[in-house]
Amino acid sequence: MFCPVCNGIQSLHVRCSSCDSAIVDCGRSADLTGPYAPYAQIEDEPLLSHAPVPETLSCMHLVYCQTCKLTTEVSVMEW
Repeated sequence: MFCPVCNGIQSLHVRCSSCDSAIVDCGRSADLTGPYAPYAQIEDEPLLSHAPVPETLSCMHLVYCQTCKLTTEVSVMEW
């Protein structure tokens, strides 16, 4: 399974929940968790966390609203 947004197949089109402005995708939330996180293999994450692997995986993306300065996460369903 892979994230269509991370792989450039789809764009993330989401509106801010606070002001309804367009938001900016800042990449995978997991890329901010450690100094080598951006270099880790994406498919290894569920295995490394020792958590049960769900049947449908999602990729969490950090998004930022430039209008109201809100930062939040958005779930992208993996294919």
